[in-house]
Amino acid sequence: MRTRLWLCARSSMALIVSVLLVVVVFAPITNAYTPESPEVKQIVDRGVLFLESDAAEDGRMGAMALVGMVMLKHGGKPDHPRVAEAVQAIQKRLRDYDPAKLNADIYSTGLAAIFLITLDPSKYSSEIECLIQSLQIRQKDHGGWGYPERHTGDTSMTQYGVLSAWEARQAGFNVPDESVERVATWLLRTQDPSGAFGYQGRISSSFAPVAQSDVRHSMAAAGLGSVYICADLLGFVVRQEEVDDGLPPALKEIKQKEPADDVQKPKTRIDVRLFREAQARGNRWFAEKYKIDPEQWTYYYMYALERYMAFRDLAEGKVGKRAVKEAPWYDDGVRFLTKTQQENGSWVGKAKPTPSTSFALLFLLRSSKKSIDKARNFGDGTMVGGRGLPKETTRVEVRMGSVVAKPLLGPAEALLAVLESRENPDYHKAVDLLAELPTQEAAKIVGKHKEKLRRLAADRDPEARMAAVRALGKTRDFDNAPTLIYALTDPDRTVVIEARDALRRLARRPVGFGLPQKWNESDRRTAIRAWKQWYLAVRPDTEFEN
Repeated sequence: MRTRLWLCARSSMALIVSVLLVVVVFAPITNAYTPESPEVKQIVDRGVLFLESDAAEDGRMGAMALVGMVMLKHGGKPDHPRVAEAVQAIQKRLRDYDPAKLNADIYSTGLAAIFLITLDPSKYSSEIECLIQSLQIRQKDHGGWGYPERHTGDTSMTQYGVLSAWEARQAGFNVPDESVERVATWLLRTQDPSGAFGYQGRISSSFAPVAQSDVRHSMAAAGLGSVYICADLLGFVVRQEEVDDGLPPALKEIKQKEPADDVQKPKTRIDVRLFREAQARGNRWFAEKYKIDPEQWTYYYMYALERYMAFRDLAEGKVGKRAVKEAPWYDDGVRFLTKTQQENGSWVGKAKPTPSTSFALLFLLRSSKKSIDKARNFGDGTMVGGRGLPKETTRVEVRMGSVVAKPLLGPAEALLAVLESRENPDYHKAVDLLAELPTQEAAKIVGKHKEKLRRLAADRDPEARMAAVRALGKTRDFDNAPTLIYALTDPDRTVVIEARDALRRLARRPVGFGLPQKWNESDRRTAIRAWKQWYLAVRPDTEFEN
């Protein structure tokens, strides 16, 4: 009898163990924490309270932008005191809205741009354009960003030049592919053979990795995250959409979105294999060296780690809920930050408490993932020119929080035929579409129909003039320069700024000849004279109309 009972008990135990093994082996990989977890919300709320207190006062523009970003990602409104203070600090630093005069460091410039884009890219378009142009002016010849007195590129600074370019591009601002290609080249040529990155990049004579100095976790995350971001900006990442069918993460179907015409092919001559090899080396380094709490710049590193993981997930098709459930590194971060949070809600590291706390909170809030989800859900290309609603509100949609016109389908010839008749009911739809055409499509239309577009640049409708000037400015055709210079005389300030930016792109002169964002008539006259002199040096026989 005893033997029989013992055998039954043994059999029952074996069955239980077998069931447990099946559950463990086949259970979906999930992490314990998400930004919505009560434990996470509790420490986030404590951190936010610290940033709202007097103890968190930090008058540096970058620090104030960081705090403002945290408030917005936490759900704060535009009138939140810390958000309003950050806006005022940025506006105060933008001297005459001239990007050449901005002397803020690269960190602060990039963070200020990201903050304003997160806040309201339409309302603060002038400030954002000034900040982005300032970064383009200060981008070094080799493609990286760094200290003005040094020739070397700085991986730490460069990550914020790259991230601000990505955020700006998602919001519809012009970030030249050439600028992205240059920084991507610098990153690919400054990777350590181990797969990590150093502080001051040593440039390889080829794309073969070369030994770097001061290699550490924060630089590895900064450099590798930037490589992933550049790959996305240059068209190597196909945005994907997750189907919520209720299945476990491992069995979810991932659908690829139909890519837009302008992103079907990469926008660069860099071989995609160079990106893949750099990413593989970097991922191997993190597989071997990963830790959540390196000694140097811990909280700054955690924000860079979250960004790297978010853009890696995007590239690998881990989107939506799947990207949240398969993030064990986030569990590690929550446990570490819970243990190290101070009594007053702050985190104290090598940086001052305000930026350290901000970096920790941006990690906990999954800041980069939120930005990616916003871009995936709403798409690229908001109307940031301040032109207001399209005439027909039945044909509008929301993208990235802004109202834009729905596309008008049809060939270029049909589009231009509509634009030739103001009485056509589709006239304003065509104007909106022309203004938002991708660069390649706009170049095709301008190449075939430049005379029609030049006439449209003198239309009585300011929105039509702005759309024509924007389209003409998306080509490298110097024959369009006189029309663009003429557009500088336009009575509508939006058209003038559009013409200024188009001329800067055409001439490859990031600051042009003055004409700040908030210009006066004297500024305008000076700029027009200077642009005419520039063009006469290129085409001496040109005669300008008065």
